[in-house]
Amino acid sequence: MKSVTFIRNHKWHLVAILLFSIGVYYFTNSSSDTTSTSSFYVVQAVDRGEVTSGIETTGDIIAAQKLDIDVYKQLSRIDVVNVQNGSHVEAGDVLISFDKSDAYVDTQSAQVAVAEAALELETERANATDPNTQIRSLQNQIVGYQKTITDATQDIDDAYRDFLNEDLEVDAHPDKETVLADRTEPALSGRYVHDKQGTYIIEVYASGADSGYSYRVSGLESTTEQVIFGKAVALGTRGLFITFPNSTKSGDKWIVRIPNTSIATYSETLEAYDSQVATLKKTISDAEVNIANAKQELSDLEETDSSSYRDLAVEKAETSLAEARQRLSQNYDVVQERDIVAPFSGTVEGMENVVVGATPTGGSEDSISLGTLISDEFLTTFSLSATDVSKVHVGQKVKVTVTSFSEQPTFDAHITQISSLPESSGVAQYEVQALLEYDRPTAEIILREGMLADIEIVEEEKTDTLRIPTSAITYEQGTPKVTIVDELTEQQQQQVARMGIVRTDGTTLPTYTTEVELGIIGQYYVEVVSGVSEGNLLVSTSLDQSSSESVVSETRIGPGSGGGQRPPEE
Repeated sequence: MKSVTFIRNHKWHLVAILLFSIGVYYFTNSSSDTTSTSSFYVVQAVDRGEVTSGIETTGDIIAAQKLDIDVYKQLSRIDVVNVQNGSHVEAGDVLISFDKSDAYVDTQSAQVAVAEAALELETERANATDPNTQIRSLQNQIVGYQKTITDATQDIDDAYRDFLNEDLEVDAHPDKETVLADRTEPALSGRYVHDKQGTYIIEVYASGADSGYSYRVSGLESTTEQVIFGKAVALGTRGLFITFPNSTKSGDKWIVRIPNTSIATYSETLEAYDSQVATLKKTISDAEVNIANAKQELSDLEETDSSSYRDLAVEKAETSLAEARQRLSQNYDVVQERDIVAPFSGTVEGMENVVVGATPTGGSEDSISLGTLISDEFLTTFSLSATDVSKVHVGQKVKVTVTSFSEQPTFDAHITQISSLPESSGVAQYEVQALLEYDRPTAEIILREGMLADIEIVEEEKTDTLRIPTSAITYEQGTPKVTIVDELTEQQQQQVARMGIVRTDGTTLPTYTTEVELGIIGQYYVEVVSGVSEGNLLVSTSLDQSSSESVVSETRIGPGSGGGQRPPEE
């Protein structure tokens, strides 16, 4: 555990040594001198910047929000899929849409009902000023009879459509019955929405399509389309869809009969339809007779006062209108529920078998999982001891470095939640959450759940102060000192600009040591109150290495062999 703590607290030193070793290898292998001793120095400039100090720990990166894209079992097929695994979406984007055709029909019917209820209310309010109750009552009856006629007429149309769609299927064409006897026929879906009866003839032939086949439609409609195996494609323009199996071959010929006169129950279906139409036509005839009788009675009625009745009639009409509007609102909700909309910006993951034309059914569960939406906002979670957690508060600044990308700039964050309960019954550890200031489009790295992070809860901070790397400081009897480079040749200046390393062959680097007064001591940088100036070059690591050797044989942290107190100015 101590070794882990040492590595975390001295990460900058390790990085410097790693870079230093690479530089030594580069200079050693590029040199033509095989006998002289070379010295190498890692140098860094004193600059101004941020220095922080605080509680250090490690944590995990997690999404601030996660939404399981679950839906109740749908009887409708998927019409539109706008995303795939890894897709980034904005709040309000439509992810997946289910077929809305039936919902649109119900919505249109509800709109008609609202219009009729509004008309009835308008009529009742007009009648409320008419003193003759019986006149108003008869007028209401006439409106009701007219609605009965309208509804029955619509029911006749609906019954006809149901009759045409009863047990529709794809059969082998009589010309191909023998050839197709053992073959899997295409699947038919959708609803036929036209009034015309007849047949669709579907002939498959070889073509340059991706599947290798196309199909020609004749009969009720004429069109030519590509065969797409396993996907429902439109069979003309009248609401039907056909799905070809993988066994489809050139020369296949199929037929769809509308209505399906080939099924054994066709005669019973036709008889039931004729009976239903006859009943509805009688309803219309009776309503027409009732309207004629009511109109005749209106001409004979005398005026009477019936204010209480008029009020009740208006209230009833108002209630009917409110109920019709509620049903319409519910139908609007159904239409909207067929669209799965992203409530927040994020990335979609975990999608499986979500394809256009499919009708998801799930297993035995009531809902079906279509994936997960992971938000663009991220948190870091970490644990603190009872002592440390007492030092932090909600809103406190946190510096976050993703462990796998330690060379990247740190993220600022602030504490949003501190647990009041320990995570375990052993040594008390309290979970803390901090929200990262992370903008996905401009970030240098893309955050993902499960990444590890180095955490610093900031207790002291200075944003524009003179600072030096912690690796540049040495201590003599408790006094902090640094080694300053006195001067560089032009070649050495180029070495510093290129790799931050100075090489000297057979000579020592002119340096001198000086005491410094330190302020805030951070993990990577230390604030300098006095002793150096901005732009001074400091030695943080040095090494003497014979260029004839193949490995690094000695590493010495501290000033070069030419160090010591700076000579007095002449």
